[in-house]
Amino acid sequence: MATMSTARLPSQSMLKVPPQNRLASAFVKCPLSLVSRRNISKTFGLKASSSFRASMAVYKVKLVLEDGTETEFEAPDDTYILDSAEASGIDLPYSCRAGACSTCAGKMEVGTVDQSDGSFLDDNQMKEGYLLTCVSYPTSDCVIHTHKEGELY
Repeated sequence: MATMSTARLPSQSMLKVPPQNRLASAFVKCPLSLVSRRNISKTFGLKASSSFRASMAVYKVKLVLEDGTETEFEAPDDTYILDSAEASGIDLPYSCRAGACSTCAGKMEVGTVDQSDGSFLDDNQMKEGYLLTCVSYPTSDCVIHTHKEGELY
């Protein structure tokens, strides 16, 4: 009957032990932080593009433009509404892309957004439904009226 013993090593250690006989071998665990995604993918035969990003949810966003026309697109919950609109070929006004001005202001008719990255709008404006598309993540399906900068003043 063969006996087996266990040794505990710090995860940073690397250990190579030659087998004592043909039936025995040594296994060393390597922390995942030391292994690249590319090596793991290669080892397990997985393929993913370098631009792949998983998103938790995708919402329908309908924009009511300045002239009253409506356009709809899908927006992932981890992408700003302005960026999703541009990716769908929709041109919206913007300036700073940091939530520090009002060029991209819109007004929410239906839905909810997370605009915690913004700093320009005050609490009352946000309660009234105003948002900045450059720093707003959709958190539900939305209907947003765009080009509302003039209403903020």
